[in-house]
Amino acid sequence: RSIILIKKVLVGIGVVLILVGIIRQWPIAGKSYMEFIEGEGYLALMLGLIMTVLGVSVKLLIGQQKE
Repeated sequence: RSIILIKKVLVGIGVVLILVGIIRQWPIAGKSYMEFIEGEGYLALMLGLIMTVLGVSVKLLIGQQKE
């Protein structure tokens, strides 16, 4: 169904963006909070987390009834 496709696309894009954000932020361990949020990959990381959460909750957002 189309809901499963939407879920897979959103989660897939989210995982890719999370990986890009982590790679651009590397090394994460030695940074302060301000250095982390001002870093290169922060926006991609946060967008990836949001896309992943939207992908996981797509059934709730669309309001599909039980089949």
